[in-house]
Amino acid sequence: MLVLAKKISPSIGTLICVMFILSACGGNSISNTPSTSNTTASSTAASELPRDNSTQTDEAATKTVKTIKGDVEVPLHPKRVIAGYYHGTLLALGIQPIGGSKEWWMGSPFLKEQEAAIMDIGSPASPEKVLEMEPDLIVINDTLADHYDKFSQIAPTLFIEYGSTKNVREEVKQMGELLNKSKEADAWLEKYEHNAEKARNQLKDVVKPGSTAVLLEVDGKTLAVLGDNYGRGGEVIYNALKFKAPDWVQENVMDNGAQYVEISEEKLAELANTDYIFLSTYTETTEEQFKELTDGQIWKSLPAVKNGNLIPVDYKTYFYFDPISIIGQIDALKQTLLDHKTDNN
Repeated sequence: MLVLAKKISPSIGTLICVMFILSACGGNSISNTPSTSNTTASSTAASELPRDNSTQTDEAATKTVKTIKGDVEVPLHPKRVIAGYYHGTLLALGIQPIGGSKEWWMGSPFLKEQEAAIMDIGSPASPEKVLEMEPDLIVINDTLADHYDKFSQIAPTLFIEYGSTKNVREEVKQMGELLNKSKEADAWLEKYEHNAEKARNQLKDVVKPGSTAVLLEVDGKTLAVLGDNYGRGGEVIYNALKFKAPDWVQENVMDNGAQYVEISEEKLAELANTDYIFLSTYTETTEEQFKELTDGQIWKSLPAVKNGNLIPVDYKTYFYFDPISIIGQIDALKQTLLDHKTDNN
C-alpha cells in the first residue's frame, strides 16, 4: 500500500521561526567535538541510557546515542523516519521510512513495494523537503555530512559513517543496537545464515567446495576487481556462498578496505587464475567496449573462460547491498549457478 507522508502547513509564526533556524544553520558552522573513547556510532553500540519515567509513555521514551557528532537523544520508537541513507537496513529492521533519496539510493528489484511507499527528498536530500515531512528521526551518512547541522535542527539526526562496519551483517547489528531493534537484527541474521546454508547445500553437487572466484566489472574502458562489500554480488559470492578469493584480491581489495580496484588487462592473468569469474557490466558500457576485453587473448586464456565458468551478474540486480537485497541475491545467484550447470551439461 502506498503511504504518503502528511504535509501539514505550520502557522506563519512557527514557519518563520523554523526558517530562521535553518537560515542560521546555513550561515554558521556548528563545531561538534567527537568524543575520543568508545563514543561514536562507528565504533560502539548505542548507549543503554533510555529515559523513561512516570511522565513519559513508552511511545515517547528516548535514549542517548553516542555518535561522531556527539550525543544524540533519539526516540525509542520512531514513527516518521527520514532515510538520507540506509533505507534498506531500516526496512530490514521493520522501520518504514517516510522519506528518502530515490535517485541516489533506490531502485533495487527486491525493494520495489517498500520503496514505492517512500517520498522523495531529493538527491542530495533537501532540508526544506525534510522539514515539510515533520520527521521524528533522520538517519544519514557521509554523503550528507555537510547538511548535518541543518538536519539536526529539524529532528534528532543519526550520522553513521559509511564504512563504519565491514559488511551488511555488521551494519544490521549496529543499526539494531542504535535503534532499539536488536531482536529484529538477530532475526535477519538468522534468516541470512539459513538462506546462505540452504543455497550452499543446493549447490554442493554443482560448485565444488573451496572453489575460487574473482568478481570483475567492465565500466566503459575501465576494468576493475571488486571485493565483498561493494555490491555487484560480492557479499553473496564470498560470504554467503563461500567462494574463495585469490590471495591478491583478498589482500589488496578486501582486507585493506579498498573494495574496488582498477586493474590493467595484463593483471588479469595473475589475479583471475580462478575456477569462476563473476562479471558485472556497467549499464553504459558499449558492446564495442565489452568485446575489446572479451575478444583479447589474455581474456580467452583465463581458466574460468576456457572452462565455461564465466557467470554474468546483472548490474541492476546486484548493484545494491542492503540487507533485503542481499537475501534476494542469495537465491538469485544460486539459481543462476544451477541454470548454468544445466546449460553446460
